[in-house]
Amino acid sequence: MLEKWLVEEDGPETAEPCQVSGEGVGVDDMSVQSRLQSKAGVACIGLEPNGNISQWDSCAESLFGYNSEEMTGRHLCCLVPSAEEGETLRGFFKASLRGADISEVSTSCEGKHGDVLICRWYAVSTARESGGKGLAVLVKDVTEQMLAVNDLNHVRQEAIDLFSSSPIGIFQADIRQHVLVANPELSWMLGYESSKHLISAIKDVRSFFAEPEQGEAYLFQLYEGEQLSRFRCRLKRRDGGFVWALCYGQITRNASGRVNGFYGFCIDVSRTVRVEKELKRVNEELRLASILDGLTRISNRRHFDECMADEWSRHTREKASLSVILCDIDNFKLYNDTYGHQAGDRCLVQVAETLTSCIHRSSDLVARYGGEEFVVILPHTDLNGACHVAEVMRRNVEELVVSHEHSDTVSCVTLSLGVASTLPHRESCAEELIRMADRALYAAKEKGRNQWVAREESPDVACLDSKDTTDPE
Repeated sequence: MLEKWLVEEDGPETAEPCQVSGEGVGVDDMSVQSRLQSKAGVACIGLEPNGNISQWDSCAESLFGYNSEEMTGRHLCCLVPSAEEGETLRGFFKASLRGADISEVSTSCEGKHGDVLICRWYAVSTARESGGKGLAVLVKDVTEQMLAVNDLNHVRQEAIDLFSSSPIGIFQADIRQHVLVANPELSWMLGYESSKHLISAIKDVRSFFAEPEQGEAYLFQLYEGEQLSRFRCRLKRRDGGFVWALCYGQITRNASGRVNGFYGFCIDVSRTVRVEKELKRVNEELRLASILDGLTRISNRRHFDECMADEWSRHTREKASLSVILCDIDNFKLYNDTYGHQAGDRCLVQVAETLTSCIHRSSDLVARYGGEEFVVILPHTDLNGACHVAEVMRRNVEELVVSHEHSDTVSCVTLSLGVASTLPHRESCAEELIRMADRALYAAKEKGRNQWVAREESPDVACLDSKDTTDPE
């Protein structure tokens, strides 16, 4: 005997339990069945072997809007507006009569008031009281369920389409960094024929990266922050090349909330990087063009002025010696008149290269001051050090042996140099040091050229020249 306890809707305080048995004790079996069907949203229908309705319960009436009198004797397929689905339902009932193991079938149905339902049908063969077979049919309204499934499938298909057609590379990896899926864009980006080839070739996400330390950094930052944005790196291609990419990441969790992997997103920015490099190159060319002399490719007068101002301020703070050398090619106008301006340009380039070779510190500077004049800045250098550099420059230029037949000194190109040194302070300025070097240069020319003269802002040293000492060091 089947026993259950049923509770009335008034609540547990007022309800009286009723015992139900297979013999119909307590509450009528049909009443119980009807209430259970109503709660489950299931209607029960009896069919003749030909499919005509022999039993139509209250749940069926609630579901379709037709009462028993309206439906008894009619074929059940009258509820199905589609002829094709009607044939499907007929075939299902015939198979059920034969005892075939067909669990269910779903069709659209139309109710009395024109509302369209999606119904799921279940049927079993039964013995009729009058003899022969009939069908016991259960039908359930699954409209909302099917619409939800359709919506879910639609969203799923949209996600698949987005994944497949996305212009950025997408992949999914598990907690062991194994690649599970990858989209076509990522495969193309890394040079693989298909996603399948990529997944079979790359077992670990870290193999994506051209530099192993970048792969480790990507994973560390992703798991540390649970998401990652704009991680700039190089990804390794199948052919051994690489692409620049901005990589993103988002961890995933299982139903219990534990991290089980992550999604990765890669945007190819190789073109952007190339443009950036080209822009950087062009900017560097423009910068050099603004600070270099077009002929000699050493610093120009503008750059000299900027550097001189900076060094003056720095040496004022540090209370250190600063020296300047002004150089002038002897009888250069006569050289141009004799050998031509093209030869004069070549001479200027040779002298500039020679002067540059005489300095060895990154802070030292050789610049073209104007015409055939050059200027040298020697930071943290006293007068003796500057005189030594001046002598080396004078000697090295002379040893070039650039022919100058009409020179009034020797038969080759030579230099006259003015050397000046001072201890910068707030009451003085850089122009004073340059004027001292200019006066020293004028003195060197007056003394016969091809020599240097030095001046220092000091009461102890008035003037030195290359004729006073052969080794100023």
